[in-house]
Order: sequence, then structure tokens, then C-alpha cells
Amino acid sequence: MTESQHGERQWGMERSNGSMAGTEIAGGRAGADDDGAEGGGQALTRRKLLGALGAAGVTLAAGGAFVRLLGTEALASGPGVTASVYGTGPGTSVACCTDAGWANVADYGAAGDGTADDTAAFRAAAATGKPVLVPATAAYYKLSGTVSLTNSIAGVGMPEIRMDGANGSLDKRMFRIAGYRGGGLSVSGLYLNGGYSTGTAGEHSHHIHIADSRNVYVHHNWLHAPYGDCVYVGSDFVAPSENVHIRENVLSNPRRCAVAIVSGRKVWVTRNVVSDPYPYVAAIDLEPNATSSASDLVEDVWIEDNEFYSEIYFVNSYNPNAARPNRRITISGNKGKASYLFRCNVSAGTTEHVAIRGNEFYGAGRMITCSKVPIGLEVAGNRDMSTGAAGWHIADSVAPNVAGNRIEAARTVAVTFANCQAVRFADNVVKDVVSGDGAVRFAGSNATSRHLIAGNVMTGVSGGGYFFGALVTDSAFDGNVTECGAACLRVDAAAAGSDLRIGQGNVFAGTGTPVVGGANLTRWTSPDIQAKGITTGWAAAVPATGSWKRGTIVWNVLPSPLAPVGWVCVSDGSPGVWEPIGPAGALDSSGWKLKSPNGTVYKVSVTDAGALSVAPA
Repeated sequence: MTESQHGERQWGMERSNGSMAGTEIAGGRAGADDDGAEGGGQALTRRKLLGALGAAGVTLAAGGAFVRLLGTEALASGPGVTASVYGTGPGTSVACCTDAGWANVADYGAAGDGTADDTAAFRAAAATGKPVLVPATAAYYKLSGTVSLTNSIAGVGMPEIRMDGANGSLDKRMFRIAGYRGGGLSVSGLYLNGGYSTGTAGEHSHHIHIADSRNVYVHHNWLHAPYGDCVYVGSDFVAPSENVHIRENVLSNPRRCAVAIVSGRKVWVTRNVVSDPYPYVAAIDLEPNATSSASDLVEDVWIEDNEFYSEIYFVNSYNPNAARPNRRITISGNKGKASYLFRCNVSAGTTEHVAIRGNEFYGAGRMITCSKVPIGLEVAGNRDMSTGAAGWHIADSVAPNVAGNRIEAARTVAVTFANCQAVRFADNVVKDVVSGDGAVRFAGSNATSRHLIAGNVMTGVSGGGYFFGALVTDSAFDGNVTECGAACLRVDAAAAGSDLRIGQGNVFAGTGTPVVGGANLTRWTSPDIQAKGITTGWAAAVPATGSWKRGTIVWNVLPSPLAPVGWVCVSDGSPGVWEPIGPAGALDSSGWKLKSPNGTVYKVSVTDAGALSVAPA
């Protein structure tokens, strides 16, 4: 079985002979707008894979001329383009597509027979400066070295191109785009096969190498098994590439990365299918080179709506530049499994303003670990169904916003905040965690403050709920529903003196004690934290039905002069034993009012000599 056949069986698919999906390829405009707005259409999946590359046709722009590759349209003269390319018309062949605006590699000697070296033909076609057309053949094109592009390249019929003898070296990069400044260069409709299966000789034999370029679009390709990266976005130590769109591709089996962003600003990685079975680097790596000139940077990156599988990290932000953070990274709408969804915890430099929203993560990994995102971390609306032993770990961050997530995993910890300040942990669901001291942990050796823990639902947790392992001040815990088998909330001895205000809006359920270590708090704000089931409420009369806990207070919602302000339950029961809480208006600074059996009100007061006097009030 050939490598190509092996790749196709692995993905459970057949290659398509259809035309490419409705896509513009430029000498001029291609893909999404510069501001990142992209058109509609179905995202790729493994089952659709190559089928998503075809069916609607492709618009080819060259100079001012447009050729529409559709089954019902024809060139100004000669047979229809589709008929020519696919051989469906009488007397046609793949070599007859000779529109003057395009450089067809077949016209420059490319055989595509899997035997001849087609490198010179591809280079000659690219050297014309025209967009390059690559028709499908019965076999595949073979390259032995790099082809430099200055204009778009488009495959028709999903032609396969293989790099012969890929060894990880720079000389074995397939396509290189450097210093491009035009309106849009597109790479589309190609099946690039690097043939990697084993070896550690190098990591630079990329399929598509983009350096110091603007307005580059890589879309509707299958980029398979490079000895380096499927797509490399860098600078060559000149300037970061900008406005790069990598969308609706299949990126499979890279030795290094599916996408490596080494120097880029405004980069979109969207609606791709990513399969990375090798535990080396990351599926998507944000890793600028360490440079004193600061020529390499990573800023404004959107990683959205991808389907992924990775044996290592899905997204890794590793920044060796201490003076220049990676900035403004959005990871949203992705679905899949990996050892981590997002990792950012070992580097000299930091990453700032990371938004992780609306992702679904499963498998045996850990969704998030980061200690190098000091500001601007948002984790919202995600669903974590993974079974890895460790939970999210967020460290050394100021004002992280973790809200609206669902963590449904049988592991020992859901989330740990280590030495974080001003955490907002709100409106999350934590379910089925098998914890020890706490499913949600505020850990680390540093004193922290200004946390808001509100509106969360914790259910099915067999161990502890929330754990505070160091001094916490100026923080609120309110509006949470916490069902645990052990301590719903534990304040460790190391947190003695904490000002954690546990409000009356909490509900503690399960067999666990509401609060363990309450003596380590400086103040109490809810009776329920000392005895589960104690509440404070309102009624128009003393309760006569229901089960009530000793210590519960019911305030009189319809008070009147000298009527009880409320009632307190002094013994558990149904309805329990109740005693009134003093009459309204009975006591002031000079005396005490009493009402006689017939309704007359008297005031008992004291004279300056210490004598009591009784007189009608």
C-alpha cells in the first residue's frame, strides 16, 4: 500500500475528483476580507474531507481576466474548462487548459507520473509570475526541492504533490512564499504529501513556508505528513507576516506542527480538520524566535471552529522573548481531544489577553494549564468532558474571568487557581468530580484578594467542594449551589485570618459539612455555614407547617406596632418550636413599651434617681 493510500485509509475516505468549492484565487483577491470576516459555507469534517473541496466550482482571477471553472461554462473559444481538465469532453486532455492568464505546470514539462522529477517544471511555471494551475493526473507530481511562489497556485481535481526524500531540512520545503505584498496570494485545491512516518533528522521540511508576507490564503487543501509543519508562518527575521488565513484544510500527520506561527500578526486558523499523532511540539504552536531585534512576534491570532485530534497540545503559546509578550489570542469554537487544549506555562516571556471560548474538549487530557498569562485571561462557555487525572491549572494571573463553563469529568480537581488575584469564577457547572480537599482550589503560598465566586452549581462531587489554602481577603462567596460528600467549603489553617464573605444566597447540599475551618475566617455572614439547613426568610405569621432547623429566623413581612419583628426556631421539627423576636417599636433609649391584655399601651421608664415609672404611652 502506498503512502497516499495509507493516508486515505487512515482518514476513512476516498479522494475526490470533483472541482474545488466556490473559492476565489487571486492574482488579486482570495478568501476572507482583511478584517477577518469570512463567507459562509460548511466547515470540513473527517467524513466530508475532500468532498468539501468540490462541487461548486472555482473562480480563477488572473490580471483582469476571470475564468469560471464550472461544468456549464466554457472558455471564449475551445471546449469547456471542466471538460478539458477532467477529460469528460471528446478529444480533451488535462494539457489543454491553456488560458493565457495562467501558467499550467503541464505546459512547462510537469509529467505528474510519480516517476519524473517535476521540480523544474513547477519552478518554471512559478517564475512566470502568473498564477500557477496544477491539473490532476493519474499518479502524482514529484518535487525534490523548494518552489518559490510569487502568485497563487490552484489545483484542479485535487492533484497530489509529493516531496521526494524529505529529511527535515530547509531544502525540502515544498512551497515558499517570501516578501509577498500583493492583494492576495492563494494556495488551494492541493494534496501535499510529505511522506513522513518516522525520523528526527530535522523539522524544517514544511509544506507551505510563509515569511515576511501579507495577504496569504491557504484553503481547501489536504496537507499531509510533512517532515516539518503543514503551514509555517514566520518572518525570516525581517518582519512578521500579516493577514494570513489558513482555513478549511485537512492538516494531518505532521512531524512538528499543523500550523506554526513563529512571527505573525492577524492570523486566522479556522474551520480546519487537524490530526497530529506525533507527540512533538504542538498541533498549533505560537512560538516566536528569540531575537534581540524583536523582528519576531505573535499578535492577533484567531484559532476558531477547528476539529482536532492531537497526541500533544492543541495550542501551545511558548514565548522566549521576555520583552515582547504574545498578545491577543482567541481560541474559540474548537472541538476535539489532545493532551491539552491550551498550554502556556514554560517560557521566558508571557502571553497576554487570551480568550478561550465555546470549545468542547474530551479524551484523556487536561484542558488548560497556564502560568504565563498574567493579564487578560478569559475562559468562558467551554465544555470539558475529558478524563485526564488533572484539572485546569491557572497560576499567577490577575483578574482571570472563568465563567459559564461546564466541567463534567471524574477527576480529582476541576480547577486550581494558584497565586491568582481577583478571580471571577461565576456561573460554572462542576459535575462528577472525585475530589479530596476541593474540586475548585485556591492554592499557592501567596495571599490573594478580591475574588468573586458566585452563581456556580457543583453537583455529584464525592469529596470536597471549594478549598482555600492561603490567606484570602476582600472576597465574596455567594449564590452558589454546592453538593458535596465532604466539606462543601474548607478554609485551611494556612488561610487563618481570611476575609471570605460567605453570603446568605448559598445552598449547601449533599452529606458534606457546609464549612470546615470556619474559625479561620474573620467574619460570618450566613448562619447556613455553621449548620446546614438554617435559613433566613420572611412570613406573615409564625410557621405552622413544614420542617425547620433550629437557628432559622423568619422575619415578619407584615409588622405592626408592638407585634413580633419575627420568629426564631429554637428546636428542630415540623414545624419546630418557635419563639418571637421582640415587639416592633417596644424599646427606645428611655424605656420599654408594653401592651396590656385589653390593648392599652404603657411605657416603663426609669427616672434620674433610678426609680421605675409606669404610665400610659
